[in-house]
Amino acid sequence: MTLMPPRAVLGLFRIGLGVLFIAAAWPKLMDPFGFAKSVSNYHMLPLALERALALVLPVLELAVGVCLVVGVVDAGASLIVLSLMVVFTVAVGTALARGLDISCGCFDTDEGAKVGLDKIAENLALTAVALWVWLGDRTFLSLGERLRRESDIE
Repeated sequence: MTLMPPRAVLGLFRIGLGVLFIAAAWPKLMDPFGFAKSVSNYHMLPLALERALALVLPVLELAVGVCLVVGVVDAGASLIVLSLMVVFTVAVGTALARGLDISCGCFDTDEGAKVGLDKIAENLALTAVALWVWLGDRTFLSLGERLRRESDIE
């Protein structure tokens, strides 16, 4: 018995994660100062690293999201998404453990979803999906797979 979903489901998971990461990146790219404040609210990094993270993370989220949706460099993109989900879950967990009443900074830069057990549960579910996508067959509706097949024919 395998716990791996079918190829088509994994493909939809891959695309869904991609769309989710694009949706998460967009408001951060539109309001970098607001996102920098969201990062700062966690009180986990020195100021210079907070600023660097606030600039780099939205671009990374957008890039891996596009890669997953299109199905190119998807092994690397899915590993990055898996890693980010682990980091996000740890960040939310530590904020909750320290009693911080802050927005998670996930999909907006204003007063969005608060850190809490529901956010940890959501992140754990997304982490499981990201793990399946990384370990599974990512070829369903994949431009990268189509290009590989066409190059094998020539």
